[in-house]
Amino acid sequence: MSHNELKDEQPLKVSRLSQGLTFKQAAVTLGVVVLLGLFGNLVVFFVEWQNIRAEVRSHVQQTFALVKGSASEAAYQMHPELTRQVVEGLFGYDALEKAVLKDNFGRVLAEKTQNRAAVGNIGVNIGQDFFSDVTRFSLPLGYAISGKTQENVGQLDIYLSPRVVADRFIDRVTFNGITSLVRDVAICMLVVAIFYFMITLPLLRLSRAIAKVDPNRPGEWPVPQLKGHGNDELGLLLRTVDKLLKAFQQGLDQRNQAQEELLHLTLQLEQRVEERTHDLQEAMAALAEEKAETERAFAQLDQTHGELEKANRLVVESIQYARRIQSAMLPDKQALGDAVKDISVWWEPLHVVGGDYFWLERFGAKNLLIVADCTGHGVPGAFITLVVASALDRILHEQKIMNPSEILSALDEMVRARLRQDRPETESDDGLDAAVCVWDTQTQTLTFAGAGLPLIYVEDEKTHEIRGSKASLAYTSTRRVRDFTNHTIPVKPGMAFYLLTDGVPDNMGGKPMRLLGRKRLASIIMANHHKPMAEQILAIQQALEAYRGNEPRRDDTTLLGFRPL
Repeated sequence: MSHNELKDEQPLKVSRLSQGLTFKQAAVTLGVVVLLGLFGNLVVFFVEWQNIRAEVRSHVQQTFALVKGSASEAAYQMHPELTRQVVEGLFGYDALEKAVLKDNFGRVLAEKTQNRAAVGNIGVNIGQDFFSDVTRFSLPLGYAISGKTQENVGQLDIYLSPRVVADRFIDRVTFNGITSLVRDVAICMLVVAIFYFMITLPLLRLSRAIAKVDPNRPGEWPVPQLKGHGNDELGLLLRTVDKLLKAFQQGLDQRNQAQEELLHLTLQLEQRVEERTHDLQEAMAALAEEKAETERAFAQLDQTHGELEKANRLVVESIQYARRIQSAMLPDKQALGDAVKDISVWWEPLHVVGGDYFWLERFGAKNLLIVADCTGHGVPGAFITLVVASALDRILHEQKIMNPSEILSALDEMVRARLRQDRPETESDDGLDAAVCVWDTQTQTLTFAGAGLPLIYVEDEKTHEIRGSKASLAYTSTRRVRDFTNHTIPVKPGMAFYLLTDGVPDNMGGKPMRLLGRKRLASIIMANHHKPMAEQILAIQQALEAYRGNEPRRDDTTLLGFRPL
């Protein structure tokens, strides 16, 4: 677009008043002032409510002090005319609605009721809601006969009109509200005027100057004069724009010079291309002969590849079916239901199937959580998980063992027997590491026992680790442990627990290359423990991927996180 075309364009304007900076400043200022005013009015509302109540009590106490003597005398004498005068004299108080003078036997000596008018139903509702406890007062009347101790001669009851008391309260609050509104509008107009002349107007001048910039000569733009803004942010903005446009001018000059150099270089390249094209045509002829021979070799290779692909497809289909079988053996991740506040499981084999396994099951108040890391990974590891699943089903449902240490001992014995590794002549050496937790909702405790696998938990903004016993299950080459240690933890709201296999901390990465380790894993858990458990697991996965970089995973991975309360 040419410079003349830019001149012919209409200058950019704000399309509507509501999109202008002044309107936004006014709206924000008015909103802040109104919010502060509303808060102030609430304070005034409360103070006036307290004042009205205090005034009513004070006036009633003064009235009682004035009429107590005459009321006691009238009650003692039971003089109808005197009691009537006492009661009528009380109605000088405009809020009084009813007065009753009784003797000490409860008989009414004098009574008067006067309805007090109110405007609308607002005063009635407010009076009943806010002043019903200060509208009824009673004064016991005593009289001393011949210098003796005063005796009860009756009681004076007065009833105030809630409507009249509420009307006084409404008048005061309305006056204060109108005064506050006028003050808020005045402050808003003053602040908007100040903002307009100090900020909006200089920005408009700067905008008009920028609109006049010649795209071909941006360094020669008409610099506006912003008086009074030489050292503030607007002055800094003006200097920055000026510096930017001058930098554009310098870039345009360098571009023109580069275009001339590029034209000269293009001519040289065209000459070289012609020379290289001739050499390339000769080489292409030789390649054509080699291509025919290569195509014959590829045809034979394709045939061999087809046979290999068919064999590989059969193997992959078998492993995929094994994946479905192994997945079906895993429990529902929500099997504990409402026994835990939050739970999430990350189970990911290194290959299609793997040697990691977990178990979730609810037995009344006891909730069982188990993580196991079996020998190897891939298909061999998956076969071991089937043995472990079968053994656990028998331990829990036939033997009904619920103690974590006893579950580990029984699992060690049963897997040894099923793999025939309890015999001296056995040649196999397979087994597993495992961690068992029992969450008891009645005692609010969690009991843990581990064989080679730990429990990590977060309490009071700190991570803790309970290492499992230094033993594995079912292996013939390791020392057999018959008694595992139970660790019982009182559970408080907000505590989070994590069971995991070695595939989590054994990720290789970083510089220099090293294992992640449980200490770094605990730091990642601590940084994300406040999130929902599913988001925590996702954050840990992302952190492990970032740590590995281009390094592949080394083992099957299982991470079970849950928050009981």
